Amino acid sequence: MPSPMSLGCFVVSSLLVSLLMACSTPGRSFTESTMQETLDVEILPNTSKMFVYRLRWPESEIPSLVHVERGATVSQQANPGGVQVGHSTQERLRENAAYVVKRMGYCREGFLEIDSSSSRYHLWLKGECKEGATDADKQQFGEKQTLPVKFSH
Repeated sequence: MPSPMSLGCFVVSSLLVSLLMACSTPGRSFTESTMQETLDVEILPNTSKMFVYRLRWPESEIPSLVHVERGATVSQQANPGGVQVGHSTQERLRENAAYVVKRMGYCREGFLEIDSSSSRYHLWLKGECKEGATDADKQQFGEKQTLPVKFSH
């Protein structure tokens, strides 16, 4: 029979492996929040396929930066919402964008990152697909539009 110590280590190890696997699922970071996920697409006359992938917190839910003073204390919202921006945020944003443009059939051969930005309430990445637009792409995506991203993991 295993000792309580070894059983505890097994449980902790199992939990850590589960957490690492959940965190390493590529392409779906930040989507469990109430952030709105969109893909702005634009096909240029030279067949270049441009896009901006966005995750944006709803404007109505972004807390005001004005704090009300009550006596000697300042009242602040306990949970300001948004996402915690850290050292892995940009990489996770790139993974999200790669997953979305491939899954939606916009960039079949990957993309080149042009620019990106990450803040608590708005993350975006601008890119260009490696392949040019086909007639089918032009038919499906048109010249320019904003597409909501709606699919499960």
